[in-house]
Amino acid sequence: MIYVKVFFISMLFIVNILCAEDVEYAFNISNEKPYEQEAIFLEVNLTQVDVSKVMLFKFSLKESEEYEFHQIGFKEHEKYHDLRHEYGYLIYPKKSGEVFLKFSMIKSSTDDDKVAYSISGDRDNVKGLQKEDVVVELKPLLLEVKPLPKAIDLVGDFTLIHTLDKKETEAYDPVNLSVELKGEGRLFPFELLKENEAYKIFTQSPKAKIFYSQKGSSSSLRWDYAISAKESFSLPKVNLKAFNPKTQKTYDLGFPAYFIKVNKVEVASLLDKVDYPAKSKGIDWDFWSWFFSYVVVFVAGLLMPRNLFKRKKLRIENREDILNENIKLAKSHKALLRVLLVENDVRFSKAIKALEGVVYNGEKVSLSKIKELI
Repeated sequence: MIYVKVFFISMLFIVNILCAEDVEYAFNISNEKPYEQEAIFLEVNLTQVDVSKVMLFKFSLKESEEYEFHQIGFKEHEKYHDLRHEYGYLIYPKKSGEVFLKFSMIKSSTDDDKVAYSISGDRDNVKGLQKEDVVVELKPLLLEVKPLPKAIDLVGDFTLIHTLDKKETEAYDPVNLSVELKGEGRLFPFELLKENEAYKIFTQSPKAKIFYSQKGSSSSLRWDYAISAKESFSLPKVNLKAFNPKTQKTYDLGFPAYFIKVNKVEVASLLDKVDYPAKSKGIDWDFWSWFFSYVVVFVAGLLMPRNLFKRKKLRIENREDILNENIKLAKSHKALLRVLLVENDVRFSKAIKALEGVVYNGEKVSLSKIKELI
């Protein structure tokens, strides 16, 4: 591809090299004169020159309203006393004219003794690394950004595919339109079709995908529309003006206008001439039977003897008393085990396990101690 050749063959190697006493900075940019919104690739290499020191680097592009950037690569050669960093950025100029790429850089220096001291502590005695931080003022890189042709909607190399499932339908039965725009370049979500009094549009936000790489960005947008109306209507023509920075040519994307024939439905055929359910005549016995059933239930609740619940509670209490008495009367491990097994209650699981150990395995646990578990 032309873009790759420009980057690897014709790029301006070492646009900006600053040889300091201890660090060397190299900036390699794929295109110094891009178009507005055209992707360019910037490679930054930081190399430690003074190997007598232990060094750390902290580097990044600065945020700006004049450009947008994405870091797409980072490599670190972390050899002791020989630190090297390699950064990769994909950059999009937002305006034409002079655009300055600005950088943030901090270099830190220390020595072997301080590194040894910092790693001598354990997990509970962490020691900080003593180092000297120096803010490095790097010279900005100048881009001479070329303006786009007028009335451009897209920048890149794209294709547009659309499908309409039918051109004739029934009233309020929707037609489905799917549109996909994809290619090399950046795409931002936008709407193709607008609301119209002649029809109703049902849709969601377009599905957007974008992938950044050293070659640029690959993007796609997909719209799914359902369009319905009670009468025949026309979908407007869609035309997008695009510009390809690689070929420096403009081109059109879109699809033509469509006439959708809608077959009307006679309103009279939709009316039901039979009443369902049939109109009621006389007394509504269903309502009154429902009403009296609720009255009977209410009265029965008032008349129900309250001591019935008391008797039930008393029976439960008597049952607990009987169980407690049987546990007290049990004079052997086997007898107590028989009482608890009959109850089949999870509350006695520990006691049952202990009793089984004594009865079947010969374990030595006193009967009184087991009763304490209950």
